[in-house]
Amino acid sequence: MSNDHFNQGRQVGFTTIELVVAFAIVFILVSVAVVSFQDHMARKARAQAHAALLEMAAGLRFQHARTGSFVMDALPMTQVPMDGDAVYRISLSRAEVRADDPKVVFPASSDQAFTLKAEPVEANDCGTLLLDHDGRFGVVGAGAKLADCWAR
Repeated sequence: MSNDHFNQGRQVGFTTIELVVAFAIVFILVSVAVVSFQDHMARKARAQAHAALLEMAAGLRFQHARTGSFVMDALPMTQVPMDGDAVYRISLSRAEVRADDPKVVFPASSDQAFTLKAEPVEANDCGTLLLDHDGRFGVVGAGAKLADCWAR
């Protein structure tokens, strides 16, 4: 006797419910992966901004040791990442900056002081990252926490 006799009247394939469940599972997995990737890219850009600020600060300190002044015509790095679309813009602050965490005032850049800023091109949870001549870190942004944004 052949198997055709036993399979008569029975449908072959997936039911609509099985397909909907399978697509729902795939959609959830892809959603989690996309969110995880975006979070990773934001943390990577923030780490690059930290490194850029620390590098710029070291250069400014070296210049101050040679010339007695922190004044610089132009920073060697003005964005992070250096190639491609900017995620953060790097600059010297020309005015005092009130940090949200910690609640302190960072000085305007001058001969004897500097405050470096890494400002995000698009709004993010950490806002603007700050580093001054004394090595103090700070953040400016609604809800930004130093411990979350300047992890050491």
